[in-house]
Amino acid sequence: MKRSVISFLLLSVITLYTGCSQQDALEEIIPQYFVEELHVWDFTVQDGVNKMLEELDVDPTEGTVKKVMDLLKRTMSRKIRAVSLTYNTVDPFGNPVVATGAFFYPLDMKVKGIVEMPPIAHLDRNASAAIYVGRHRFYEECFSSLLGYITINPDLIGVLTTQEYNRPFLHMENTGIVAYHMHKAVEEYLLLTENYKLGKHSTIMGYSLGGSSAVSMAKYYSDNKTGIIVDEVLTGGGVYDAITAFKSYARTEKSDYLAIPCVILAMNSYYNLNLDFSKIFANGMENPVNSPDPAEGGDGYAYWFDNTHGSGSIYNRWGSNLRNYMHEDFFNEELTGEFAKLKECLEANSVVYHWNPGPFTEIRLTHSGEDNLIPVECSDLMYEVYRKNGAAITYVRTTGDHYQAGAEYFVTSLLYLLAK
Repeated sequence: MKRSVISFLLLSVITLYTGCSQQDALEEIIPQYFVEELHVWDFTVQDGVNKMLEELDVDPTEGTVKKVMDLLKRTMSRKIRAVSLTYNTVDPFGNPVVATGAFFYPLDMKVKGIVEMPPIAHLDRNASAAIYVGRHRFYEECFSSLLGYITINPDLIGVLTTQEYNRPFLHMENTGIVAYHMHKAVEEYLLLTENYKLGKHSTIMGYSLGGSSAVSMAKYYSDNKTGIIVDEVLTGGGVYDAITAFKSYARTEKSDYLAIPCVILAMNSYYNLNLDFSKIFANGMENPVNSPDPAEGGDGYAYWFDNTHGSGSIYNRWGSNLRNYMHEDFFNEELTGEFAKLKECLEANSVVYHWNPGPFTEIRLTHSGEDNLIPVECSDLMYEVYRKNGAAITYVRTTGDHYQAGAEYFVTSLLYLLAK
């Protein structure tokens, strides 16, 4: 049944629970954010654990992982419900749009808390929380639901109902407001379907480009009258300051994940920069026609970054060497030439310099010094600035590549949430 009409059907039931008149109930439950239920999928903790171990490619007998498995042993038959939905929010220009997301909760409603986790930087539109739930596929970022947390995973902008948009990577304000509206949609849904009132406290998590999104969410919740109290932020491997990242990439001339063009395309779109891509990209990447044929002006950014190609196929075409596709001006010490047009908007979206989390929000930061995708200098800078400003921040500068450090981040985050 579509939940967009469920308020009418549940009025009498909710009236019994709340003691309100029917008119009072109508005023209470008419959703402002929640639009429609897309899919519902129930699975057990055991199902989720098996899938998570498979996705992370970790050994369940390894020390830290085994501790988590032992602690979960008694709850393996517990049922989790996954719900994908649509909800009202705004695009980066402030225009109303209907976006998607998913959330997960224990069916026994014995809730340990709330965790919110945005997506990593998928380069195609076929990977998101809502899509995975529709396919009955485990979504890594919902892992905290296995511990009894209501886990909220906004897709942000750029998939399903908003697939015509570039994903607004590193767009601090839009990330925060879209995630907040998802939170409100979940709040309305649970009131409608479970007569459950969502709590005020939230833990926000995120890894990779989702790491900077997590900090953006915490900033928005804290700086605006949202009514949400952010207790802690568990973030790792993120681009917290894009200019620092660009400088590091320019120095090393290497990246194993081709998100840099996505960031540039998004900034160009949402800040009306009117970039000349012949001075941004090189060796054919600057071609503006959405076609695989270079003779037609294709096989460039318009084709490879139209949200239909996965990260693997893009990597196979362009490789790790940034000189394969970035203009020579990218490799200067400072943003020069056409890249200078990006400076203002990249600075405006730095979560390092535009949020002072204060001493009451705990921040746990993880990044590998051997990260092959996102420069560790981003986390080094955030730790230095936040600590100087008096934030309650701890920093684990670990080892291994981006994926190995990511597995460590997930497992240690599970232990942290279990300890809570």
